[in-house]
Amino acid sequence: MFKQILEPYLQHLEIERGMSPHTIEAYGRDVSFFLETACAFGVLKLPLDAGQLAKLEDQRGLLRGHLALLRKLDRQRSTLDRHLAAIRSYYKFLLVTHVLEKVPDNLRTGKGGRRKHLPRDLTIEMTEQMLAQPDISTLRGLRDRAILEMIYGLGLRLAELVSLDLGRIDWVSGRVRVLGKGNRERVLPLAGCARTALGDYLELSLEQDIRQRFTTGRLFDDELKLPVFEGRRGYRIAHRTVQSRVSVYAGELAGVRGVSPHTLRHCFATHLLEGGAGIRVVQELLGHQNLSTTQIYTHLSRGRIKESFLNAHPRARRKNEREKKK
Repeated sequence: MFKQILEPYLQHLEIERGMSPHTIEAYGRDVSFFLETACAFGVLKLPLDAGQLAKLEDQRGLLRGHLALLRKLDRQRSTLDRHLAAIRSYYKFLLVTHVLEKVPDNLRTGKGGRRKHLPRDLTIEMTEQMLAQPDISTLRGLRDRAILEMIYGLGLRLAELVSLDLGRIDWVSGRVRVLGKGNRERVLPLAGCARTALGDYLELSLEQDIRQRFTTGRLFDDELKLPVFEGRRGYRIAHRTVQSRVSVYAGELAGVRGVSPHTLRHCFATHLLEGGAGIRVVQELLGHQNLSTTQIYTHLSRGRIKESFLNAHPRARRKNEREKKK
Protein backbone atom coordinates (compact mmCIF):
# COMPACT_ATOMS: atom_id res chain seq x y z
CA MET A 1 0.00 0.00 0.00
CA PHE A 2 2.82 2.43 0.91
CA LYS A 3 5.55 1.02 -1.33
CA GLN A 4 5.85 4.09 -3.56
CA ILE A 5 5.92 6.66 -0.73
CA LEU A 6 8.48 4.58 1.22
CA GLU A 7 10.82 3.87 -1.70
CA PRO A 8 13.09 6.94 -1.13
CA TYR A 9 13.37 6.05 2.56
CA LEU A 10 14.30 2.43 1.82
CA GLN A 11 16.92 3.58 -0.70
CA HIS A 12 18.31 5.91 1.98
CA LEU A 13 18.68 2.94 4.36
CA GLU A 14 20.47 0.90 1.72
CA ILE A 15 22.76 3.48 0.11
CA GLU A 16 23.49 6.02 2.82
CA ARG A 17 23.17 3.92 5.98
CA GLY A 18 24.42 0.63 4.53
CA MET A 19 21.80 -1.52 6.25
CA SER A 20 21.39 -5.19 5.42
CA PRO A 21 18.48 -6.27 3.17
CA HIS A 22 16.91 -8.09 6.12
CA THR A 23 16.93 -4.94 8.28
CA ILE A 24 15.65 -2.78 5.44
CA GLU A 25 12.76 -5.16 4.89
CA ALA A 26 11.90 -5.16 8.61
CA TYR A 27 12.09 -1.36 8.87
CA GLY A 28 9.92 -0.95 5.79
CA ARG A 29 7.35 -3.33 7.22
CA ASP A 30 7.34 -1.55 10.59
CA VAL A 31 7.02 1.95 9.12
CA SER A 32 4.27 0.74 6.79
CA PHE A 33 2.34 -0.56 9.79
CA PHE A 34 2.87 2.80 11.52
CA LEU A 35 1.45 4.64 8.50
CA GLU A 36 -1.56 2.30 8.55
CA THR A 37 -2.15 3.30 12.17
CA ALA A 38 -1.84 6.98 11.22
CA CYS A 39 -4.52 6.48 8.57
CA ALA A 40 -6.75 4.57 10.99
CA PHE A 41 -6.41 7.40 13.53
CA GLY A 42 -7.35 9.97 10.89
CA VAL A 43 -3.97 11.72 10.98
CA LEU A 44 -3.25 10.77 7.36
CA LYS A 45 -5.51 10.15 4.41
CA LEU A 46 -4.91 8.17 1.25
CA PRO A 47 -3.36 8.72 -1.22
CA LEU A 48 -0.20 9.74 0.63
CA ASP A 49 2.20 12.44 -0.56
CA ALA A 50 4.73 14.79 1.04
CA GLY A 51 1.94 17.14 2.05
CA GLN A 52 0.16 14.36 3.88
CA LEU A 53 3.35 13.21 5.62
CA ALA A 54 3.86 16.74 6.98
CA LYS A 55 0.88 16.05 9.26
CA LEU A 56 3.06 13.58 11.21
CA GLU A 57 4.82 16.54 12.80
CA ASP A 58 4.56 16.60 16.61
CA GLN A 59 1.99 13.77 16.77
CA ARG A 60 2.84 12.46 20.23
CA GLY A 61 -0.56 10.83 20.67
CA LEU A 62 -0.13 8.87 17.44
CA LEU A 63 3.06 7.22 18.66
CA ARG A 64 1.50 6.34 22.02
CA GLY A 65 -1.53 4.89 20.26
CA HIS A 66 0.62 2.89 17.89
CA LEU A 67 2.66 1.37 20.72
CA ALA A 68 -0.55 0.60 22.61
CA LEU A 69 -1.83 -1.22 19.54
CA LEU A 70 1.38 -3.28 19.32
CA ARG A 71 1.08 -4.23 22.99
CA LYS A 72 -2.54 -5.23 22.43
CA LEU A 73 -1.31 -7.52 19.66
CA ASP A 74 1.02 -9.06 22.29
CA ARG A 75 4.22 -8.06 20.53
CA GLN A 76 7.46 -8.86 22.36
CA ARG A 77 9.60 -6.12 23.89
CA SER A 78 12.30 -6.66 21.26
CA THR A 79 9.70 -6.13 18.53
CA LEU A 80 8.52 -2.90 20.16
CA ASP A 81 12.13 -1.69 20.31
CA ARG A 82 12.61 -2.41 16.61
CA HIS A 83 9.37 -0.60 15.72
CA LEU A 84 10.54 2.43 17.66
CA ALA A 85 13.94 2.35 15.96
CA ALA A 86 12.29 2.12 12.53
CA ILE A 87 9.85 4.97 13.24
CA ARG A 88 12.62 7.11 14.70
CA SER A 89 14.80 6.59 11.62
CA TYR A 90 11.85 7.43 9.35
CA TYR A 91 11.21 10.68 11.18
CA LYS A 92 14.90 11.56 10.88
CA PHE A 93 14.68 10.91 7.14
CA LEU A 94 11.65 13.21 6.89
CA LEU A 95 13.61 15.89 8.75
CA VAL A 96 16.63 15.56 6.47
CA THR A 97 14.42 15.75 3.38
CA HIS A 98 12.63 18.84 4.82
CA VAL A 99 9.22 17.20 4.93
CA LEU A 100 9.11 17.91 8.69
CA GLU A 101 10.61 20.68 10.79
CA LYS A 102 10.44 18.85 14.13
CA VAL A 103 9.57 15.45 15.59
CA PRO A 104 7.38 14.45 18.56
CA ASP A 105 9.02 14.86 21.97
CA ASN A 106 8.71 11.14 22.75
CA LEU A 107 10.89 10.32 19.73
CA ARG A 108 13.84 12.44 20.87
CA THR A 109 14.84 10.30 23.81
CA GLY A 110 17.03 7.89 21.82
CA LYS A 111 17.50 4.43 23.31
CA GLY A 112 17.89 5.47 26.92
CA GLY A 113 14.61 3.89 27.97
CA ARG A 114 15.30 0.58 26.35
CA ARG A 115 15.19 -2.29 28.78
CA LYS A 116 18.00 -4.76 28.29
CA HIS A 117 17.15 -8.36 29.04
CA LEU A 118 19.47 -11.25 29.67
CA PRO A 119 19.39 -13.85 26.90
CA ARG A 120 18.71 -17.48 27.61
CA ASP A 121 21.88 -19.56 27.70
CA LEU A 122 22.95 -23.17 28.22
CA THR A 123 25.74 -24.49 30.38
CA ILE A 124 28.86 -25.80 28.68
CA GLU A 125 27.83 -29.35 29.55
CA MET A 126 24.34 -28.92 28.09
CA THR A 127 25.75 -27.32 24.95
CA GLU A 128 28.18 -30.19 24.42
CA GLN A 129 25.37 -32.71 24.85
CA MET A 130 23.24 -30.84 22.31
CA LEU A 131 26.08 -30.74 19.77
CA ALA A 132 26.42 -34.51 20.12
CA GLN A 133 22.75 -35.15 19.21
CA PRO A 134 22.93 -35.35 15.37
CA ASP A 135 23.29 -38.81 13.83
CA ILE A 136 26.60 -38.44 11.97
CA SER A 137 26.09 -41.72 10.11
CA THR A 138 23.89 -39.77 7.66
CA LEU A 139 24.64 -36.77 5.44
CA ARG A 140 21.90 -34.74 7.09
CA GLY A 141 23.31 -35.56 10.50
CA LEU A 142 26.78 -34.47 9.40
CA ARG A 143 25.29 -31.25 8.03
CA ASP A 144 23.36 -30.57 11.22
CA ARG A 145 26.37 -31.19 13.43
CA ALA A 146 28.46 -28.84 11.27
CA ILE A 147 25.72 -26.20 11.54
CA LEU A 148 25.63 -26.45 15.34
CA GLU A 149 29.41 -26.40 15.61
CA MET A 150 29.76 -23.41 13.29
CA ILE A 151 27.19 -21.32 15.15
CA TYR A 152 28.56 -22.21 18.58
CA GLY A 153 32.21 -22.36 17.53
CA LEU A 154 32.29 -19.08 15.58
CA GLY A 155 29.36 -17.15 17.07
CA LEU A 156 27.60 -16.82 13.70
CA ARG A 157 24.23 -15.18 13.26
CA LEU A 158 21.59 -17.27 11.52
CA ALA A 159 21.70 -15.09 8.39
CA GLU A 160 25.49 -15.28 8.31
CA LEU A 161 25.42 -19.07 8.44
CA VAL A 162 22.76 -19.45 5.75
CA SER A 163 24.47 -17.01 3.37
CA LEU A 164 27.93 -18.55 3.80
CA ASP A 165 29.58 -19.41 0.45
CA LEU A 166 32.49 -21.78 -0.21
CA GLY A 167 34.59 -18.85 -1.44
CA ARG A 168 34.44 -17.22 1.98
CA ILE A 169 36.26 -20.11 3.63
CA ASP A 170 40.04 -20.27 3.44
CA TRP A 171 40.60 -23.89 4.36
CA VAL A 172 44.37 -23.71 4.10
CA SER A 173 44.80 -20.89 6.62
CA GLY A 174 41.74 -21.83 8.67
CA ARG A 175 39.81 -18.58 8.32
CA VAL A 176 36.23 -17.62 7.47
CA ARG A 177 35.18 -14.24 6.07
CA VAL A 178 31.70 -13.42 7.35
CA LEU A 179 29.47 -10.67 6.00
CA GLY A 180 27.47 -9.38 8.96
CA LYS A 181 25.01 -6.59 9.65
CA GLY A 182 25.43 -3.43 7.63
CA ASN A 183 27.59 -5.37 5.15
CA ARG A 184 30.45 -5.26 7.66
CA GLU A 185 32.96 -8.06 7.10
CA ARG A 186 34.91 -9.82 9.83
CA VAL A 187 37.41 -12.66 9.71
CA LEU A 188 36.95 -15.55 12.13
CA PRO A 189 39.28 -18.45 12.96
CA LEU A 190 38.14 -21.89 11.82
CA ALA A 191 39.65 -24.50 14.10
CA GLY A 192 38.90 -27.28 16.55
CA CYS A 193 35.54 -29.03 16.54
CA ALA A 194 33.99 -26.57 14.07
CA ARG A 195 36.67 -27.27 11.46
CA THR A 196 36.43 -31.02 11.99
CA ALA A 197 32.62 -31.08 11.73
CA LEU A 198 32.61 -28.87 8.64
CA GLY A 199 35.31 -30.97 7.00
CA ASP A 200 33.38 -34.20 7.65
CA TYR A 201 30.25 -32.70 6.10
CA LEU A 202 31.96 -31.24 3.02
CA GLU A 203 33.80 -34.54 2.51
CA LEU A 204 30.46 -36.09 1.51
CA SER A 205 28.45 -33.09 0.28
CA LEU A 206 30.96 -31.78 -2.30
CA GLU A 207 31.93 -33.49 -5.52
CA GLN A 208 35.45 -34.87 -5.34
CA ASP A 209 37.02 -32.42 -7.80
CA ILE A 210 35.35 -29.41 -6.14
CA ARG A 211 36.42 -30.66 -2.72
CA GLN A 212 40.01 -30.98 -3.92
CA ARG A 213 40.04 -27.41 -5.23
CA PHE A 214 38.36 -26.15 -2.06
CA THR A 215 40.91 -27.69 0.29
CA THR A 216 43.80 -26.28 -1.78
CA GLY A 217 42.25 -22.83 -2.25
CA ARG A 218 41.85 -23.13 -6.03
CA LEU A 219 38.08 -22.92 -6.57
CA PHE A 220 36.84 -21.77 -9.96
CA ASP A 221 34.95 -18.46 -10.10
CA ASP A 222 31.54 -20.12 -10.45
CA GLU A 223 32.29 -22.34 -7.45
CA LEU A 224 33.07 -19.47 -5.08
CA LYS A 225 29.35 -18.70 -4.72
CA LEU A 226 28.27 -22.25 -3.98
CA PRO A 227 26.41 -22.48 -0.64
CA VAL A 228 28.24 -24.25 2.17
CA PHE A 229 25.03 -25.63 3.66
CA GLU A 230 22.40 -27.06 1.36
CA GLY A 231 18.76 -27.93 1.96
CA ARG A 232 16.60 -29.90 -0.42
CA ARG A 233 17.48 -30.39 -4.09
CA GLY A 234 20.84 -28.74 -3.74
CA TYR A 235 19.52 -25.28 -2.87
CA ARG A 236 20.87 -23.09 -0.07
CA ILE A 237 19.46 -24.16 3.28
CA ALA A 238 16.50 -22.11 4.52
CA HIS A 239 16.45 -20.09 7.72
CA ARG A 240 13.43 -22.04 8.98
CA THR A 241 15.20 -25.34 8.42
CA VAL A 242 18.13 -24.30 10.62
CA GLN A 243 15.77 -23.00 13.30
CA SER A 244 13.77 -26.22 13.19
CA ARG A 245 16.82 -28.49 13.45
CA VAL A 246 18.24 -26.55 16.40
CA SER A 247 14.88 -26.74 18.15
CA VAL A 248 14.65 -30.49 17.56
CA TYR A 249 18.08 -31.22 19.02
CA ALA A 250 17.38 -28.99 22.01
CA GLY A 251 14.10 -30.82 22.55
CA GLU A 252 15.90 -34.15 22.55
CA LEU A 253 18.14 -32.77 25.28
CA ALA A 254 15.84 -33.52 28.21
CA GLY A 255 13.06 -31.49 26.60
CA VAL A 256 14.85 -28.12 26.71
CA ARG A 257 12.60 -25.49 25.13
CA GLY A 258 13.13 -22.03 23.69
CA VAL A 259 16.55 -22.76 22.19
CA SER A 260 17.29 -21.11 18.84
CA PRO A 261 20.37 -20.53 16.67
CA HIS A 262 20.74 -17.20 18.47
CA THR A 263 20.88 -19.09 21.78
CA LEU A 264 24.03 -20.86 20.59
CA ARG A 265 25.51 -17.50 19.58
CA HIS A 266 24.78 -16.24 23.11
CA CYS A 267 26.46 -19.35 24.54
CA PHE A 268 29.51 -18.73 22.36
CA ALA A 269 29.97 -15.27 23.90
CA THR A 270 29.14 -16.26 27.48
CA HIS A 271 31.39 -19.30 27.53
CA LEU A 272 34.27 -17.28 26.05
CA LEU A 273 33.98 -14.69 28.82
CA GLU A 274 33.76 -17.40 31.46
CA GLY A 275 36.90 -18.92 30.00
CA GLY A 276 38.80 -15.66 30.43
CA ALA A 277 38.47 -14.02 27.00
CA GLY A 278 38.54 -10.22 27.00
CA ILE A 279 35.35 -8.37 26.19
CA ARG A 280 37.01 -6.54 23.27
CA VAL A 281 37.95 -9.88 21.73
CA VAL A 282 34.38 -11.13 22.11
CA GLN A 283 33.08 -7.89 20.57
CA GLU A 284 35.31 -8.41 17.54
CA LEU A 285 34.30 -12.05 17.14
CA LEU A 286 30.58 -11.27 17.41
CA GLY A 287 30.83 -8.37 14.99
CA HIS A 288 29.25 -5.86 17.37
CA GLN A 289 29.77 -2.26 16.32
CA ASN A 290 29.29 -0.94 19.87
CA LEU A 291 30.86 -2.37 23.01
CA SER A 292 27.62 -1.75 24.94
CA THR A 293 25.96 -4.48 22.88
CA THR A 294 28.57 -6.98 24.00
CA GLN A 295 28.47 -5.92 27.65
CA ILE A 296 25.17 -7.69 28.23
CA TYR A 297 27.12 -10.96 28.29
CA THR A 298 29.19 -9.75 31.23
CA HIS A 299 26.03 -9.82 33.32
CA LEU A 300 25.55 -13.47 32.50
CA SER A 301 29.15 -14.23 33.35
CA ARG A 302 28.97 -12.29 36.62
CA GLY A 303 25.86 -14.25 37.58
CA ARG A 304 27.75 -17.51 37.24
CA ILE A 305 30.67 -16.08 39.23
CA LYS A 306 28.33 -15.03 42.02
CA GLU A 307 26.70 -18.46 42.09
CA SER A 308 30.09 -20.16 42.32
CA PHE A 309 31.13 -17.79 45.10
CA LEU A 310 27.99 -18.44 47.14
CA ASN A 311 28.41 -22.18 46.79
CA ALA A 312 32.16 -22.30 47.47
CA HIS A 313 33.09 -19.65 50.04
CA PRO A 314 32.48 -20.81 53.63
CA ARG A 315 31.22 -17.46 54.91
CA ALA A 316 28.98 -16.91 51.90
CA ARG A 317 27.70 -20.49 52.12
CA ARG A 318 26.60 -20.10 55.75
CA LYS A 319 24.67 -16.95 54.94
CA ASN A 320 23.13 -18.61 51.92
CA GLU A 321 21.99 -21.59 53.98
CA ARG A 322 20.38 -19.32 56.59
CA GLU A 323 18.45 -17.48 53.88
CA LYS A 324 17.18 -20.78 52.43
CA LYS A 325 15.93 -21.91 55.87
CA LYS A 326 13.83 -18.75 56.14
